[in-house]
Amino acid sequence: MDEHAVGDLVDGLRAQQVVGVSIAWVDNNGIVRSRMVPLAGLPAAIERGVGVTTAFAVFDSHDGITFAHEGLATPSGDVRLLPVVDGPASVRALAGRPGTAWVPGRQVAADGSPWPYDQRSVLERQVAAAADAGFTVRAGQEMEVVLSREGEEYAPAHRGPAYSANALGDVHEVVHQLLVDLDADGVEVGQLHAEYGEAQIELTLVAQDPVALCDTQVRARQTVHAAARAHGLRASFAPVTTAAGAGNGWHLHTSLSRDGRNALTGDGPHGLSEVGRGYLAGLLRELPGIVAVTAPSTGSLLRRRPGFWAGAYGFWGVENREAALRLVPASALMGPENTNVELKASDASANPYLALAVVIAAGLAGVADGAPLPEPIQEDVGTWDDARREAAGVAALSTTHEEQRAHLLGSELVRDVLGPDLLGAFVACRDADAAWAEGKDVEEVVASLRWQY
Repeated sequence: MDEHAVGDLVDGLRAQQVVGVSIAWVDNNGIVRSRMVPLAGLPAAIERGVGVTTAFAVFDSHDGITFAHEGLATPSGDVRLLPVVDGPASVRALAGRPGTAWVPGRQVAADGSPWPYDQRSVLERQVAAAADAGFTVRAGQEMEVVLSREGEEYAPAHRGPAYSANALGDVHEVVHQLLVDLDADGVEVGQLHAEYGEAQIELTLVAQDPVALCDTQVRARQTVHAAARAHGLRASFAPVTTAAGAGNGWHLHTSLSRDGRNALTGDGPHGLSEVGRGYLAGLLRELPGIVAVTAPSTGSLLRRRPGFWAGAYGFWGVENREAALRLVPASALMGPENTNVELKASDASANPYLALAVVIAAGLAGVADGAPLPEPIQEDVGTWDDARREAAGVAALSTTHEEQRAHLLGSELVRDVLGPDLLGAFVACRDADAAWAEGKDVEEVVASLRWQY
């Protein structure tokens, strides 16, 4: 933006009584970090950024700092956090936090050059790769969140039943506030309902450009937390909020379009085109490495259980909610543009930019090399015995740190998407989390993550 446009932006924010702007990014644990500048300091921040330590790339889920990654092995170093401002709508005044606005941030080296640990840039590269291949990517998300009464201990805010009007009635005031504030904050919601889990609600983010979706998701989190706080509640997006509960997923929906039409839709089996079959096959082929990024935490591993619609096994199905990859096909009612693929094994402990980057890369790789797609499975494979799953080529996705770490490091695609520096930092964070959890019981691990998200 030129100087005149920046001046107009500041004047517009001042007219909304904004006094501070939060520049936010998401770390390798899915936690939103931020720096706030006074409104008068926004022009300087746009030009030169604000300083942040390089150590944020090796923060773990408990705010510990690991120096196990060789590239960031000391507390020395600084980078610049630049607001991503490409128009007046980039900086949003937040309805639930009067006087403050929000803008996504990009991390760059001290001299302004690209920094290899910047997660946003990783996704931007994959969106550009899709464009080079002739595709536009669309992405949407279902966000599950648990509402608790205020306090450190978990105390469910509604009594159920699941999916019921009564459940929403128990938290009517916060739901009303949430819908008003989401609209004011520019978050387009497809629907909101009481979910299956205890005191859980779900809201869906309408499909859009992948980078825009991630920015919207981060902004939506702030809106949810603020609305809950305004009514004496706490919100938790953590993968698990109780040891026995269903946990929170952030189901990720993606599709490709070409020449303005959904490129996954076709006249082949299950309504898929050749592109659609390759895209789904690429995701299935890379699934163990993908979920190490899209559901990476100790909480994610606890959530990944059969029977909880959490994607416990590596298979795909048509509208099969127990499948890790669920094909949502076009229909006579929804039309040919509806075809998309849902990834179940995705949650709030993932960095959303990295999660979408590995998904897009895997799907594009499957399209490029015509990866073969096996037949869908329409049953709950968790009810099968080991021999039947083995015969069908279905394996459980990782439930231990050691397994997930091996898949993360063993995936050439994930290594290529993240690059050696970011991958090293990401693995160091996962190792630090696992070391923290060692010797602790499940309840301690769950409690340690409950209010981090």
